[in-house]
Amino acid sequence: MVEKENLPYPVSIVLFTRYPDPGKVKTRLAWDIGDRTAANIHGVFMSKMLMILLREINGVNIIVNYTGIDYQTEMIQGFDPALVLDIKQGINSGVLSFIKQPSTSFGERINAIAQQLKEVIIIGADIPGITADILSQAIECVKRKEAAIALTKDNGYYLIALPSYSDVFTSINYSLGNVGQQTYTLMKKNYNSASILNQSLVDVDEISDLKSLGLSNLIEENQPIISVIIPTLNEVNSIYDTLANIVKQAETSNNIEILVVDGGSNDNTLERVEEFTNDYPNISIQSFTISSLGRAFQMNVGLRHSSGKYLVFCHADTLLPSEWDHKLISILSHKNIKLAYFDLQFNSDHLALKWVAWTVNYIRRSPYGDQVFCVRRDYFKEIGGFDYLSLLEDVTLFENKINYKQCQNISHAIITNARKYSNKNGEYTCLSIFKNVGKNWLIMAGKKILKLPACQLRKIHHGSQNEYQLLEIPFQDKIYTFKYHFPNNILHKFLIWKKIYYQQSMDELIPVIFKYCQGDDIFIDVGAKVGMVSCLLSIMLTKNRIKTDIISFEPDYSHYQLFKDNYKFYLGEIRNKITIENIYISNPKSYYYPDLKEKSLKSMALDEYEFPNNKKISLIKINLEGNELGILKGMVKTIKQHQPVLIFHNSTPFITHFLDKKHNMNNIIEKLNDLNYQVTRFSGLSFIAVSDNI
Repeated sequence: MVEKENLPYPVSIVLFTRYPDPGKVKTRLAWDIGDRTAANIHGVFMSKMLMILLREINGVNIIVNYTGIDYQTEMIQGFDPALVLDIKQGINSGVLSFIKQPSTSFGERINAIAQQLKEVIIIGADIPGITADILSQAIECVKRKEAAIALTKDNGYYLIALPSYSDVFTSINYSLGNVGQQTYTLMKKNYNSASILNQSLVDVDEISDLKSLGLSNLIEENQPIISVIIPTLNEVNSIYDTLANIVKQAETSNNIEILVVDGGSNDNTLERVEEFTNDYPNISIQSFTISSLGRAFQMNVGLRHSSGKYLVFCHADTLLPSEWDHKLISILSHKNIKLAYFDLQFNSDHLALKWVAWTVNYIRRSPYGDQVFCVRRDYFKEIGGFDYLSLLEDVTLFENKINYKQCQNISHAIITNARKYSNKNGEYTCLSIFKNVGKNWLIMAGKKILKLPACQLRKIHHGSQNEYQLLEIPFQDKIYTFKYHFPNNILHKFLIWKKIYYQQSMDELIPVIFKYCQGDDIFIDVGAKVGMVSCLLSIMLTKNRIKTDIISFEPDYSHYQLFKDNYKFYLGEIRNKITIENIYISNPKSYYYPDLKEKSLKSMALDEYEFPNNKKISLIKINLEGNELGILKGMVKTIKQHQPVLIFHNSTPFITHFLDKKHNMNNIIEKLNDLNYQVTRFSGLSFIAVSDNI
């Protein structure tokens, strides 16, 4: 805490900022340019702002109000080294102080510092357009006892000047898009004079903000050259050696970042990563733990957080050759080469393993993931990364996205562990080697000849799960895998196996829902099952930068648990909030869901649910499961208030109970007509209802 009476000047400028830690700052910007690059750019903006304060502004106290790090000395290290002398001089003169922010809400933090300093100007660190002239205007306002605010282009604010303390912070709803106007309205009530400064500026949250300011060059200037992405699962015996090899065998390690993405190890894999971090403090390394169904999930998370111009996907038990970085850059610098890979070599001299490596290197046309894939980041993000498969993500990459003729072999071998070819005693025998080769051939035959999905072929290696099955859904430019419960119906299983119904269902349904999502609104999914619609819609909304919240209701507890698992799988693709509720939505007189085994279940009408009161409900999807009319009767108030678009969706691929559903829909249509809704069929047994007032 800074005591105002100990400061040399009556007026203080407070720079609100955060330590530039990758993954913790500029997270929206990082979606496009990666964690490290976003953090570096944040450091540039933060340093530029402090430089203006120290070198161009006189007669005020300068307070750096920081978070994200514990100690002042560490925070100082986050600024440009060129400012070290200025910072020392400012501290020694008493003009510059550092204060750590308390662990409270944003409104409470900013209110606390304003209450301490009284005559204060508070600015953010992510506004590259702030100049000494703007700051001087704010200082003059405070000196003549006038409150002032400077607005951002997105209706927030980047500067607030207060001549005396008044709480204009804690009652603001910072989730709304008009924070600047809310604050200014409160300032006019609390101060005799309040004004808006003329200069409206852009705060940098997205890559489009950088482009609009002509600052795209900052991306390349602050970008590491190579990102090495390593998926791990119980790799305690190999991960440290792999990490050390990456650093030692690189021609230069200064421009390399490493991302370790763990799929839930139950050994000491991450502890070994931490040991490496301590032993190599100058190497940029991040580690993540995620819910995963396979390497593809982990590598896509690595892609999402990576910053490097080039990406290297390396397995945790693989050693790279000398000067590997120079070799891959020299090949990928040719724009017609989409992917580079190394020759394969095992860490055993067994003759049968040499034969396996020879067939991979000289007989197969496209490489395996064992051979370390190297790609340009911008290209790989453009094609959407790996399909979300539980197996064969490397093979599918060349079938669906990259022509193997656009790939180039790097004529140096990586050395990978041959453990999967060993027997139960850890020994390499011809039987154990060819047994594994036979499994691989069986899997490839199932994929190539029978066209079986990877989730079925996975059972050859991993067996079946009793708690759930896996379902693959091709949607737009990717394949997504979900945990699922199959009904005991042979036809259903056949359709799922062939991916017939659900691909068609999602391709028809989700674009219709997407059409009515407006941003800063709510979509309600009643009868969400395992979350396929909610998750895929959220992915589509994220790609199009539409901020629609999703509230999903699923009464079946097993489906509800699988939904939560599936949601975790795709957090790397989702920016929209999904609220998952284990609630049976019905009419006010219903208490239990008749098809479920649970003896008690939370049940309510949709009208009884407490929605955020500041957002419009734009659309509600209801599954056709027999109780639609009851659900509709319990949401009349919501319908009248928000007039949402309603979708009634047939969630199963069968025409069982077709007549009952048709009869039920007739009653629903009659009820909706009474509410001034027009109903039309858009697919099979799926209907859309739109208010006459829209």
